[in-house]
Amino acid sequence: MKRWLTIVTLMLVFGSTVCHAREIISVAAKGSYTTSTRFLYNIDRNDIFIDDKYFSYNFGFGLDVRMLAYSDDILIGVNIEKIKTLDQTTKLVYGNGIPVSEGFVVYPLELSGYFLIPFSSEDVRVYLGGGVGWYFGERIYSVASAQAATLNSPSGFGIHVLTGADVRITSKIAVRGELKFRDPQFDSVNRFEDSSTTYRGVTINLDPSSSKTRVNLNGITYGLGLVFLL
Repeated sequence: MKRWLTIVTLMLVFGSTVCHAREIISVAAKGSYTTSTRFLYNIDRNDIFIDDKYFSYNFGFGLDVRMLAYSDDILIGVNIEKIKTLDQTTKLVYGNGIPVSEGFVVYPLELSGYFLIPFSSEDVRVYLGGGVGWYFGERIYSVASAQAATLNSPSGFGIHVLTGADVRITSKIAVRGELKFRDPQFDSVNRFEDSSTTYRGVTINLDPSSSKTRVNLNGITYGLGLVFLL
């Protein structure tokens, strides 16, 4: 993985002067929406049934760099994103509403290859692609003012397939729409450092034992971005 990222970086740095005239390097700023993320709780236990939870609003943003390689129909690229979701609810303790926040943050780093569909034109470029990715992040969990610490360095490996189109609006700017299928996951181990916390004069007991939660981005990702042709 590191070897491929090094190769792509060198190609982008040293190939820019050659590629500039042909406009075969693009840099895109984009936003994304993933339809579903699943939490699996206490996966280190031997229970047959494991509690789970789904998050439906997963928004992100990132950068995408691509360049032509090998032929005029094949591209390679690197994609970097940040996706964060936080669900805030209220838990009743002795008749008092205690704020509870739960979610995650994940940073995908993906290396992809793209193939331009033959019927594409200079103004509309339709492509198919796929590749590999490294995903690192953590679960976010807090009760009142107490936040559970992350005890490990969660990360996971995954593959993806995608399709999309670039529609040129000027000689140097295009709009990109993309549909991506991926299923990465990583395990986050969290624990409260204290056995209790206080909220508005009410003492709330916390479970000080560690728990392992699996974060699985199993939804479809829709992307929309602005592409700059260099």
